[in-house]
Amino acid sequence: MKKIYSMLVVAILGTTTMFGQGLGASLDYAMWNGTMIENSETSGSTILAVNYTHNLSEKMNLVGSVGYGMGFGVVPMKADLNYGITNKLSTNLGIGLYMIDNETYDANAIGVDGEEASTNEFGINLGLSYQVTSSISLGFNYNMIKSGDYDFNGMQFGLSYAFGGKSTDSKKDIEKK
Repeated sequence: MKKIYSMLVVAILGTTTMFGQGLGASLDYAMWNGTMIENSETSGSTILAVNYTHNLSEKMNLVGSVGYGMGFGVVPMKADLNYGITNKLSTNLGIGLYMIDNETYDANAIGVDGEEASTNEFGINLGLSYQVTSSISLGFNYNMIKSGDYDFNGMQFGLSYAFGGKSTDSKKDIEKK
């Protein structure tokens, strides 16, 4: 497992010089609920994540992120389409792979034909984001991971910082000259 995290760090640090404008970091708090974790000691995760934003059009971005959740152990890897409603407010819709590392989730997982169930779950997420400054944004996501008799979902609140944020003030200064 340490090799995977080491490779992720090397890949992220190796691409920062090439993709510096779209790189960011976020700190989120996720509240998980559902029958899959009803006997868990903790139902919350503090998620530290890195993300990369690729501009598709004037109002549409593709955002990829990978994170590590402390508390209720989860590693979310997500790809979202982010649509700018206004210059401050945007909405997102995406998919993700959630690698769950929690004893309670393992105990409640049910496999097919007596096999051990997977703790890697695919899910859909949707949410809103508010741009506070050119580099800082606040966000809310709802993660729909499992439904039915064995549901597992969560709400996520977070703060993001874009390292390559473009200042709107510098654009105004250039236009004045």
